[in-house]
Amino acid sequence: MDETRKEFARKKLAEMNLIDDFLFTEIMSDEKDGATVCSMILSCVLKREVKNIKFEAQKVIHGASEKSHGIRLDVYVTGKPGADGDSKEDYDVYDVEVDNRPGNKAGLPKRSRYYGSLIDAKFLEPRKEYTELPDIFTIFILSYDPFDRNALYYEAGTHLLTHPDVQYDDGVRRIYLYTKGELPGDAGEDDRKLRNLLRYICESTEANVIDDNTRRLDEIVRVTKTKENVEDDFMYNWDRDEKLKEEASAEERKRADDAENKLKAVESELKAANEVIAKLKAELAEKK
Repeated sequence: MDETRKEFARKKLAEMNLIDDFLFTEIMSDEKDGATVCSMILSCVLKREVKNIKFEAQKVIHGASEKSHGIRLDVYVTGKPGADGDSKEDYDVYDVEVDNRPGNKAGLPKRSRYYGSLIDAKFLEPRKEYTELPDIFTIFILSYDPFDRNALYYEAGTHLLTHPDVQYDDGVRRIYLYTKGELPGDAGEDDRKLRNLLRYICESTEANVIDDNTRRLDEIVRVTKTKENVEDDFMYNWDRDEKLKEEASAEERKRADDAENKLKAVESELKAANEVIAKLKAELAEKK
């Protein structure tokens, strides 16, 4: 890669925040840094340690058939608080998603529902009981407010509408984190740690490095941005995206040209028809 392209990549990477897909994926693709960041996010969100973490960035889970919609999870994590064993049954499942696209807002609840259903299908093997399904935690880290209440933390769960006092535990927790949201008045130290972490994820600048977690995260982000392979990956993705845009623009131009040609053809036919009508009217007038 020549110096001009390298300089361009460095400038773009320097401007990136952790909530941007590319940077988040690059960090999560590193075994050591990814494990550190996963552990940090989960412990801050859940306010407890998650041990024996195993994670996979950009995990693809296919749909039930070739025609079904598959999914790509930003970070797919398994782990268990205090777990000593390694069997699948000992683990909970965590899906961590970052989203910097407000256009996705309307589909968030059903997106979460669909993701959970495919994860469940992956774990429920033949002759297994439903009770063996793992608990699923879906965590969305968002640059926009998903429910317009300016809250930092939203959690959705399942309960009996007719009997709210009866426990209904289907093992599913859906957590939505608005990185710019506000904490409640009774927020504790753990809540403030989560707020600090989210602020840094959304705006990965020195101004948001204010505690041990954000300092460690900032170290990882700064080192990742300067890795040569990350610069190469960025330019590869940039070139691919630009090519797709060019192809889309060319297709759009073709559609516009086709529409214009059809319009001209219709206008020409209309003009010819008007000429025929005018001629017929003139002949009719002469006969009168």
